[in-house]
This record gives sequence, C-alpha cells and structure tokens, in this order.
Amino acid sequence: MTTFALKQVGPFAIDVDSGSWKLRIDLAPGQGGGGSGPGPTDLVPIAVAACEMMLALLTAKKLGHPLSDVEATVTKTYRTNPSRLGDMDVTLRNVLSRLDPQLHEKIKAAVATCPVVKTLEQPPAVHSRIE
Repeated sequence: MTTFALKQVGPFAIDVDSGSWKLRIDLAPGQGGGGSGPGPTDLVPIAVAACEMMLALLTAKKLGHPLSDVEATVTKTYRTNPSRLGDMDVTLRNVLSRLDPQLHEKIKAAVATCPVVKTLEQPPAVHSRIE
C-alpha cells in the first residue's frame, strides 16, 4: 500500500508528497487556477503515456537493446453527462523504428500489459471520506 499526502498551497494548487518526491497539481488559469502544474484530469493520460513508455524502455533493455531519446505524446478528450475523461491517444516515438523488426511484437506485447490501462479497463472501487 502506498499513501500520498496532499496539501492545498494556493486557491486550487495542491502539493503532493510521497516522502521521496513532490508534485504540484493545479487548475489551468481559464479554470481559476494558476497553471502551476497538471490538472487532475491531466494526470490519467500522462500516467497512461508514461506507463507505456516505461514498459517499452524496460522491455527493450531486457532484450539487450536499451533505447534513448524515446518520446511520447498523449491527447485527451473530455466528455460530459457525466463529466469524465474521454478517449486518450498515445503515440510513442523512437521505439520500433530503432529496433530490429523481430523485436517489435515483444515490445507491443509488453506495452499492452500497462497496469494503468488495465486499471482503466477494470476500474477499482473508490472509497471517499470527507471530514
């Protein structure tokens, strides 16, 4: 089990502390925030892209072909009724183009195991308390 501590540090800015790293979350200026960090609905697509990217990097290294300069972009859409994230499109660059074709399926299979994507496919229960 992992616990993160969150603390308000501005009108909508929230600092997250894991004990070993910190992250700021904030709303965009158009939403009343200061834009000092990603918004809550930005974190999920960022996590998806980072997860897929890390799995590609780890698998390539495990196969004896470490990669460098890998990049990704992720685009999110937003839905209403109910308000939620919509589709996310992730593109990983400098991965398959830098590997022998016989490794492509292994990389794709590893990326398909991303636990963030698996979590979205079978969402966990969320138990919230407000004190």
